[in-house]
Amino acid sequence: MIAVSSCYSVRFQVEQGQWDPADNEIEGYEGYNVHVLDTVVTRDKTTGRHYFNIPNCDSQALHTVEYRSTLGGILLNTITIGRKKLVKIKYVCIKENSM
Repeated sequence: MIAVSSCYSVRFQVEQGQWDPADNEIEGYEGYNVHVLDTVVTRDKTTGRHYFNIPNCDSQALHTVEYRSTLGGILLNTITIGRKKLVKIKYVCIKENSM
C-alpha cells in the first residue's frame, strides 16, 4: 500500500527591503511583481544536491519566495525514486536600490 502525502505550499518573506511593485491581480500578491517558475528539480546522483538559478531578478535579491508541491510533483518524485520533483515557485524580487 502506498501512502501519498498531500500537496503543500511554503512561503518565505523578508522584513527589510521594498518589493518590486506591479499592477496585478494574483491572490495574495496584489501589488507585487510576481514571477512564476514551473520546473522539474533534478537531484545530482553523486552529490545529492538539487538547486537551480532564479532568473529575472535585476536587484539580485529576493523579497518573497513561495514553494509549492503538487500531487503531480509528488507522483513524479515517487516514480523516479526521489531523483526528480516537479515544483511551482512564485517569487518577488526586491526593488533595486531599496536596501
